[in-house]
Amino acid sequence: MRFENRKLCFMLYFLFIFSLSACSLKYQRETVSEETVPQISFEELVLTQYSDDKKTLRLEGTVYEQYKKSGFVYAKDASFVIFDSDQKETASATAKYISADTRNKIYEFFDGITFLDNNQGTQIAGNTLKWNTSTEQLVSAKNQELTIKKDNLEITGKDFSASAISNTFLFSGPVHGQQILTGANAGDKILFSGDSMQGSMASSKNSSKKNYTILSGNATVKTSTMEIQADTIELSGEDFNHIKATGNIKGTNTESELSFTAQEMEYNQDTKIVILTGDVELKDEKNNVTAKAQSIEYDQNTDVAVMQIDVELTQKQNVCKAAYSIYRKKEQTLELSGNAIVRQKDDMFRAQSITFNMETEEIQMDGNIRGTVTSN
Repeated sequence: MRFENRKLCFMLYFLFIFSLSACSLKYQRETVSEETVPQISFEELVLTQYSDDKKTLRLEGTVYEQYKKSGFVYAKDASFVIFDSDQKETASATAKYISADTRNKIYEFFDGITFLDNNQGTQIAGNTLKWNTSTEQLVSAKNQELTIKKDNLEITGKDFSASAISNTFLFSGPVHGQQILTGANAGDKILFSGDSMQGSMASSKNSSKKNYTILSGNATVKTSTMEIQADTIELSGEDFNHIKATGNIKGTNTESELSFTAQEMEYNQDTKIVILTGDVELKDEKNNVTAKAQSIEYDQNTDVAVMQIDVELTQKQNVCKAAYSIYRKKEQTLELSGNAIVRQKDDMFRAQSITFNMETEEIQMDGNIRGTVTSN
């Protein structure tokens, strides 16, 4: 997921205007004092700022107040628009209430918050947000949901925070979202969720920094052909076309009708190739085939699986073992090499390489052939 620092610049700019005018709005105070009576108060305010005879900002609010002693500023039913040098609207926002601690440079937004950055195509919606100018941190309130939309990406989660200094963001509470794909997979969706989510906000102009998005805890990702569950899942690349999962992976390839478990996984949506490592188990339920290995690379386009290290494949009463094997799902053939072994009931065949047809149960062997055949 990518953010631009400019996304926060809009907020910084607006807050800067507030700090200059030092205004605020207070409610439900019982005592009348310098602290409770505003120094300045406006109703139905429309404020337009100009620079070199050009509009730079328009601010509207039903109530607008300033308090002298605390330096606090409050506004009600606030909306504002920022203009560029061509007088185009670059950013806009609305909020029911705005509180500004101008001395500590802390600003809070409440109820019905909407923010739109036209340049970056980013929308933020929620009910509470706090911006600390000194630390350049933006946070939501505890257990409050926030929704971010950018281009074809939408994320909704709780306990949001972001840093303009480190260019990172975090949803420390439950999160879910979707990415609508473009290009060759136009119209397809990636659905994702997790107990938390973190990522970078590096500018697309800064190609030296890698953008990343990581789901942690009960992480799930669903594409048009793949369903994945894992401890952590990292999404990266254009349209999240690259998926990397780690820890207790369970998945299903709905197109190839395969299920799998592993400890690590990488999947490229463009090439349709998945690489599984660490105690891998691949099941072809349709053909009653179960394969185990330390590494399996599966090509979804050709339905071919390349298996390495401690390979064991079972099908009906056949058990096949080797150091290296190629399983061709469409042809239902298995190529074994490296101390290859095939057991058929009580019969056993050994060779340097074996080709096994799982439909006809025919065997072709080559190199150092040995075996045992038991007559019925």
